[in-house]
Amino acid sequence: MAGTVAGLYRYPIKSFQGLAVDELTVGARGVDGDRRYALVDGETDHILSAKLHAVLLEASVAIDGDGLTLRLPDGTRLAAGDEHTDAVLSEWVGRPVTLTRAEERDTPLAYDDDSRTYQMTFDPEHDDAEVVDWPAPSGTFLDLAALHVLTTGSIERCREARPETDWDVRRFRPNILVDLDDGGFPEDAWVGRRVRVGGVVLDVQMRTVRCAMPNRAQPGGIPRDVQVFRTMRDLHDNHLGAYAAVAEPGVVRVGDAVEPLDD
Repeated sequence: MAGTVAGLYRYPIKSFQGLAVDELTVGARGVDGDRRYALVDGETDHILSAKLHAVLLEASVAIDGDGLTLRLPDGTRLAAGDEHTDAVLSEWVGRPVTLTRAEERDTPLAYDDDSRTYQMTFDPEHDDAEVVDWPAPSGTFLDLAALHVLTTGSIERCREARPETDWDVRRFRPNILVDLDDGGFPEDAWVGRRVRVGGVVLDVQMRTVRCAMPNRAQPGGIPRDVQVFRTMRDLHDNHLGAYAAVAEPGVVRVGDAVEPLDD
């Protein structure tokens, strides 16, 4: 079943608010400029993520020419690369951190001894649950895969099951939101298949297992809500969306067609 690109999103700094854009340039390792930076703990070398550090979602970022401007919740503006930026960020999160740029590589995504880790829990319902270290693909600040795809139909199934919860798409942080509703969870049918999205071909690898992130509060009055996790768990085994690798790089634009290649 074919769909249409309804939204495109890039996240220049891991776990900060993302940018809704009209087009994405997609390379072999993912979206250009996506998760290009992260806050890295100066003591443990862990990548900081809102999976554990919810405060990160309160910050936003803007593209400023060839650089980035960070905006903290109190209105403080910082430039990536400024000599004072790390000190201000460290005071904000309450630990020594460095705003770190991901490495430029032309090799496929993989895990090796250079892989940094982030921390998460396998019990998204409880913020005080035991945390584990989880590796990111080497040289990146990605969670697992090059791209995350989500359909409007999957969000709608959750909204139908629990209409009192706010199912804002920002909770799920997709790169590509596809307007497609077949009455179920449409992207599930793409797993193991190739899907053309505008000028890009994706290898859809797996359903997305959800962590604590969708429960988090978002700017603009969207509250923390563990019913997001509970609904996804009860409705769809805590999966929503799909992870994909890039089979053919290219450009994706809002309004582009989305269709499996083997239909």
